[in-house]
Amino acid sequence: MTAHTGEVLFNQSQRNIVSEELPSPLYHQLYSLIKGYIIDGTFHLGEKLPSEKELAEAFNVSRITVKRAVNELAAEDLVERARGKGTHITYKYTPKPVQAPLLGVLEEIDSIAQNSVAKVLDCRLVVPPQNIRTEFSLGNNDSLFHLVRIRERAGAFFGYFDSWSAGVDSPENSDIFIDQSRHQYFRESGMTVSHINQTISAIPASAAIAGHLQVPVGFPLLSLVRRSYYQDDDKEMLVDYLVALYNTELFQYQMDLKLD
Repeated sequence: MTAHTGEVLFNQSQRNIVSEELPSPLYHQLYSLIKGYIIDGTFHLGEKLPSEKELAEAFNVSRITVKRAVNELAAEDLVERARGKGTHITYKYTPKPVQAPLLGVLEEIDSIAQNSVAKVLDCRLVVPPQNIRTEFSLGNNDSLFHLVRIRERAGAFFGYFDSWSAGVDSPENSDIFIDQSRHQYFRESGMTVSHINQTISAIPASAAIAGHLQVPVGFPLLSLVRRSYYQDDDKEMLVDYLVALYNTELFQYQMDLKLD
């Protein structure tokens, strides 16, 4: 058993997912939990699952229940069982980019702003740190517009947003960002976006972010990094860099895509 697999499965919050109080059979709950970790890449190809005894003890179920759950996984070629060697992951996760229309992304951005209220933590023109200067190919003394906010809905802060923008002046009053999206202000300021690239992953909450979102340090957050570009002749110029961190208990990121 690798430490990685055990640490994930034996997390107390995950143990509570498998419960006799739920309508579906216990074996199916356990099967669905482990399958989800395999399909989304949390468990990697070749990793060893905990033994039937360890799984039974961790989730407070019988070994018969565990055996049936693992047999279901094996039947779908997600794991392989070998006597004396244990059960190993046989599914190889490969991330695939999602293609989505730019208009839909911008509508989603505005929708989040319309259905929540922001608290502005920082709003100013400032020389960014080196990693941001590298993203924008800036000199050591070049400034960007820096905006940091947390967003609230129904009395709870669900997201932390840290952004850097080029070619935008700081507004006279930062309160404009309480009820409207940054992109509305950017459009009014003349910023044009022709291409957006997004990367979605998961990260643990740092002490600072945990304090803002009122979650424990290390709490799993949905991380979205969004780079917005402007097409200048045959060259793309980065005009906006956003890191958005979401409380996974309060926020789901959904995309509704239609095939042509």
